[in-house]
Amino acid sequence: MDVVVTRPFREITGNVRVTFTPDLPTDHLVFRLWPNGPAQRDAGEHLDAGPVKEDGRELHVLRPNPTTLQVELGRMLAPGSHVTVQLPWRLTLGRSHIDRNARFRGGLRLGTFFPLLSWDPRRGWLTDPASRLYAETAATPAADFDLRVRAPAGLRVLATGDNAGPRHFRAHAVRDLAVAVGPFRVESARVGRVTVRVAALAGNRGRHAVVSIATHALRALSARFGAYPWRSYTLVLPPDLPPSGIEYPMLTYIGSSRYARLIVDHETAHQWFYSLVGNDQARDPWLDETLATWSQTRLGSREPPPNGRVPKSVQRHVGAPVSYWEARGGWYYFGVYGEGVSALRSLGDAAAVDCALRHYVALRAYSIAHPGDLLDELNRFIPGAERRLRAWGIHR
Repeated sequence: MDVVVTRPFREITGNVRVTFTPDLPTDHLVFRLWPNGPAQRDAGEHLDAGPVKEDGRELHVLRPNPTTLQVELGRMLAPGSHVTVQLPWRLTLGRSHIDRNARFRGGLRLGTFFPLLSWDPRRGWLTDPASRLYAETAATPAADFDLRVRAPAGLRVLATGDNAGPRHFRAHAVRDLAVAVGPFRVESARVGRVTVRVAALAGNRGRHAVVSIATHALRALSARFGAYPWRSYTLVLPPDLPPSGIEYPMLTYIGSSRYARLIVDHETAHQWFYSLVGNDQARDPWLDETLATWSQTRLGSREPPPNGRVPKSVQRHVGAPVSYWEARGGWYYFGVYGEGVSALRSLGDAAAVDCALRHYVALRAYSIAHPGDLLDELNRFIPGAERRLRAWGIHR
């Protein structure tokens, strides 16, 4: 994929060439254009894509909603066969400063910024509607990426993947890409064979502390859930990001906060629960957010406390989809992150939960997991776990 970044960082263009091999028969492809979600549109963001071509022939497309691009192949694609298509795209950045795509003085950050295939090998195409919450609703299969970025001279480019040349990155078996461009300064450390990089603008004195926190988290989580599978892990500290984190495979955005340890622990845990073991984030947000929050507590960081008196409608709905939380947005973090940890803690044996998660990671690495996959492993190590978790709104 080619990405072109030019000042004043208002528009980013690119071209993506995709080879897709289905596990089920299909006569079409579905690309999701997540920058066209309702919250992003309200902030002036827009992703346009097409025309879509196969061997130079333009394919018919349908646009049932702003975030969905359906490509008609004109034939049935059998399982195990493949198709290669190419499409240009153009991203317009708006004024939002808390989402994944944003400009800041001297640079920008990008994530989930180009047309993404939304395929689950066991369910086929995923067409969940976009949410007004900033919670993720994407689900993508793991893929190999070859990325080249053109950007203004004098700026540093950081991206998902390992360096394959100047502003050229290759990533193996990742779900998505993140790209940051700006006058960054980088500090590095090693955790075994993994290079940990922390990038921030001049004047940000938090780089060294974040390097220390991230290397500890990566080392501890690797020991607990299995080795980190890639050769590098990059943390970017954008100057405009509020106290929060945004996770991507091999790269995480970290906002400035006195809660740096909690945020870094949580987002680093997402390298296992989302990056390595994927899930349908619209249908089963707890499979990555609960497990990342559980992991941060095992490193010593606490889960989110309730923000006031908890309504009954948000109690024990851990397994609810993102659509359920749209009308209860202020409680999403407590209901999925906080109560999710309480649900796992109610099983009574934290070490057994960790063992189940380690097996879950080993069995479901590079796949899109379903709730039953995790419940099977919890049942294996804690008999009756699935029955007990139903009281928390967790089901297959």
